[in-house]
Amino acid sequence: MMVLLLLRRHVSAFFERFGWAGIGMFLLGHYLLSYLLLALAAEEHLLSGLDFTYFYLTTATTVGYGDLSPKSAAGKLITSTWIMLGGIALLTTVIGKASTSVGDIWRRNMKGQGDCSALSGHTVLVGWDGDASERIVELLSQDCRTRSGGLVICDSLITENPMPGHASFIKGDSLDSPAVLLRAGVRGAERILVHTRSDSLTLAIVLTLKKLEPAGHVVAHFDNSERAALARSYAPELECTSNMAIEMLVRSAQDPGSSTVINELLCIGEGATQFRHVLSPGFSITCGELYIRLRQEFNATLIGYRTPQGSHFELNPANDLRIEGGEIFYIASTRLQGNAL
Repeated sequence: MMVLLLLRRHVSAFFERFGWAGIGMFLLGHYLLSYLLLALAAEEHLLSGLDFTYFYLTTATTVGYGDLSPKSAAGKLITSTWIMLGGIALLTTVIGKASTSVGDIWRRNMKGQGDCSALSGHTVLVGWDGDASERIVELLSQDCRTRSGGLVICDSLITENPMPGHASFIKGDSLDSPAVLLRAGVRGAERILVHTRSDSLTLAIVLTLKKLEPAGHVVAHFDNSERAALARSYAPELECTSNMAIEMLVRSAQDPGSSTVINELLCIGEGATQFRHVLSPGFSITCGELYIRLRQEFNATLIGYRTPQGSHFELNPANDLRIEGGEIFYIASTRLQGNAL
């Protein structure tokens, strides 16, 4: 037994130097030569149909059911030396190399060295800021629209995927590098959220994304409202938000309970939430008529309308305002489906 283990170890180490093509050629050669040797030993009962493949695999893996076995002395010698010893070495090499390859891929993905550029319809979160980012992922996962597309986290400081099983991870030396953002799949992403520890870095990422021109919607958060305004002036097509804590504080002081309303509108879970719905270009109706239809058919409330290309936004639009395509914003318990209207 010790001789077999030693032989298998040395042969496996030898074949580990070859790639998959080399190991496949060795395995095919061993298979064909085994067939030829058994044919020369007149073991015809082992060579018909799929019997030889079955006999070869059960012998090489040392399973040995015993329903097929060589009868001649030459056949027994070929089986016990050439097929069994050679097959063990080759098949264990295949299994070992496959296990190593899977492990390498898993480790690369955990370390953020993978490539998500071929993905589409997913969400990319650029930057990781501990609990705040975990809360973002939690809110995203509550909406089936973002949950079904998958999530990619992209950061330069953390060393491993912070949420394995929930998101993919891309690590780069600099988050404003086009190569890193492309590897995170920003070109095919449906939505991109930028939330970093530094407004300066967020601004640099915004400018890089403007140059890359991703097809999906980009939202970047700034702690400083002036930086957010600066980002909007450079990239008006991207959505730049800023911290509204002061505004919420004042509004809650003037109108108690306002913070509760805002939190309910923004958080996805039980109860009503604010959603957006894109209308077809040929859709035409007044805001008053649409308001009644939304209430009667979907128990939803119209709160805003944006014209096509985002040229004008109307909050609490007048009843006689004509809607011609564009986007509506509404409050409802569930999201309207694509052709609901």
